[in-house]
Amino acid sequence: MKTIRLTGLMAICTLLFVSCGNDDKGKEGQKENPNPTKITAFSLIKADLALDPEGFNMITDGGFERFAGDENWKAKSLFYLPDYVSEASESYLGSRTIYADCNSHDWRDVFVQSLAVKKGQSYTLSLKYRAAWKGCNFYMGFRADSGVMDQNTNDPNRNDAWDDGYTITREAGDNTKFDAFFGGWCWDNLWCEVDDVKVIPTGSSNDTFLPQNAAVAGTEIANASYSEISGGSRIIAWVEPDGNIAAVINGASVEGKTMDNVFVGSTDKNVTDGIKILTVGKNPVAAAPAVPTGGITIDGVKYVHYYNYAGIGTDEDADWTCTGAGLVSSEDGDTWNATALEQGAESKFTKTSYLKKDNYIYMFGSQAGDKKVRTYVARVAPASIANAADYEYWDGSEWIKGNEDAAAMIFYGPTDDISVVYNPERYTFMAIYRSRTSGQLVYRDAGLPEGEWSGEKLLIADPAGKEYFAPQILSVSSGNIWFLASSRSSE
Repeated sequence: MKTIRLTGLMAICTLLFVSCGNDDKGKEGQKENPNPTKITAFSLIKADLALDPEGFNMITDGGFERFAGDENWKAKSLFYLPDYVSEASESYLGSRTIYADCNSHDWRDVFVQSLAVKKGQSYTLSLKYRAAWKGCNFYMGFRADSGVMDQNTNDPNRNDAWDDGYTITREAGDNTKFDAFFGGWCWDNLWCEVDDVKVIPTGSSNDTFLPQNAAVAGTEIANASYSEISGGSRIIAWVEPDGNIAAVINGASVEGKTMDNVFVGSTDKNVTDGIKILTVGKNPVAAAPAVPTGGITIDGVKYVHYYNYAGIGTDEDADWTCTGAGLVSSEDGDTWNATALEQGAESKFTKTSYLKKDNYIYMFGSQAGDKKVRTYVARVAPASIANAADYEYWDGSEWIKGNEDAAAMIFYGPTDDISVVYNPERYTFMAIYRSRTSGQLVYRDAGLPEGEWSGEKLLIADPAGKEYFAPQILSVSSGNIWFLASSRSSE
């Protein structure tokens, strides 16, 4: 892992316990305030989970169905869809089929989408299309660092009717990234239409799930402590081993005093009837410009990961940056101390989410900035969470110890703060985050932390004039998923 010595490491903030039911005590001796105040900056959201009838697909929006009626649908897609690609006048499957004007004398891509793959694994791309005449030279396949792996789909007996679909299977070799593509050599008055694009690990039949009916729950997030809390810009939260919920509020004010990152918490274990904050830490977890991204409790010690925000440049393509990232810990939620884990400004784990599964703590992360388009995973024994040298990084084939540079992406697409859990009733890892491409909350799932991960699926909550970000999963079952989300007005 890349490390730097962070200068002026900041005082660290309060633990966040969140109470979700009718308990009348927080910490021992702390009573619940009978006049709680509602915190409107955060929402508790529920979504139902059902098996996806389309089956597992590594491609995001393989049917081009997302954002119906939206004129900017192509810009919000993880597909690269050139200017000469548009919506067909009649859809073949679902609500949208894409149409490519191939009236040129050169090669034209119809679509491209980037995917994380495992070294040595075989992958199958399938799709359906029709074209203007049977002499079209259209190719489908994968582009990789090692070269192009494709096949010509030309059939001299084909007319312009839809067929039963085409497939191509290729092995990744030493590649960890494939660009799935379809395109062709064009000529006068040619066109094609494409639909139902899918990529799967060859021969797999993984279960995958579809979030449905996502909506803000009719319950409140309230401060039932005796400390005044004024709002906040974002919240990160996690479930502790005893079932309590811990959290950190960024950009909050406590008793009229600015505490950039405030730890709060509760002893209730049921989020379905609302969330009540019962305890509030006395000291900030970290001073600005620290931004918390993930938390976890191990053997009674609470750990919070953060990055130090450094602002946005002034040129047209500028992105936000940080000066570094790190980890702080506390046994009581009041006194916070820096750990030995320090990360550089270019770390692949600037924004993180933690998950304990079996004998490991998994750390999912991405780099600083909204335009960075890769997500990575590392793992470490719980006792070594603050020890950079003990982390192992997934390199597309195996876990490599102590070398962050070896980390290969596990899925493609710019993410905001991410939250990952394991659903034991579905035997599935589940992740949600705000997609920086679409601006919407999205969902992915996988059978292993390193994937393969499904494509993004929209997880739309009732917007009510708000934009949701930094979702934090608190509860999962076979039938639903509950999470906290921060929000800001979109008006």
